[in-house]
Amino acid sequence: MFETEVLSIQDVRCLGSVSGRSDDEWSAGYEIVFPRSGTFVRHGADGIHVADANQMLFFHPGQSYQITHPVHGGDRCTVVELSRSVLIELVGAHDPSADDLNDRPFRTGSALVDAEQRLTQHRLLSLADSGWSGDPIDLEESVLRHLDQAVRNAYVRDVSGVRSETSRAHARLAADAKLYLGERMTERVRLADVASAAGSSPYHLCRIFKQEAGLPVHRYLRRLRLLHALDRMSDEPDELLARTALDVGFLSHAHMSTAFRSEFGPTLSDTRRGVTSGRLREMRKIVEA
Repeated sequence: MFETEVLSIQDVRCLGSVSGRSDDEWSAGYEIVFPRSGTFVRHGADGIHVADANQMLFFHPGQSYQITHPVHGGDRCTVVELSRSVLIELVGAHDPSADDLNDRPFRTGSALVDAEQRLTQHRLLSLADSGWSGDPIDLEESVLRHLDQAVRNAYVRDVSGVRSETSRAHARLAADAKLYLGERMTERVRLADVASAAGSSPYHLCRIFKQEAGLPVHRYLRRLRLLHALDRMSDEPDELLARTALDVGFLSHAHMSTAFRSEFGPTLSDTRRGVTSGRLREMRKIVEA
């Protein structure tokens, strides 16, 4: 979608047609991956990471991993690849030890993306996808500001490191709940059903899930639905919002619109109009906020 010496932005779509674990795969560069729709799981030396629209994933060169698609439908991701020098500066601003970790500068494999950051990403993608015709420096700087904020938020919440048996069990519980929510996103989901699927009691799930995922269960599900709707609006701008709302799990257009404004701030109508190059200054204010 966009490429300079500093960074590249790629739109990656996977059909999810491989059953079971994929063969070993390796990352070719320093990548920060933002899933936009669908759910998949990365298995590697750093553990299991459930990837959905609420998350971002970190990859370093030569990293070996396998992918599974337990939720039908494949996935779509935005991949931002950075040069090593830029990546080390970006991560080093929040983790001074990054440059001492050689080719493994990320201390976490995945992290929650804030709602505001996710909306900023949508606007940046609208600019890149429309065929950026302005000075590359404008888009480069905006993307780097977005990544800086995303990494800052990730490292503030980071709970990685050597986990005890109990903390590993908590991470597994949250992962199982995320997979259930991704698979049943369009259904009327009950807390008892999520807890049962994750092998937990409802109370224990609520306590541990927020601790591990960064959001309560109901908000995690609501944001999943909204982000899928946002991605769908990008692909099908003329589709009736009432149909989009029902397809992603809301009761009505009004229900989705209220939830969207509560979660992101702007209205659906304002967001659907997208971003033009003339609104870049307005977008930057959001990135810098």
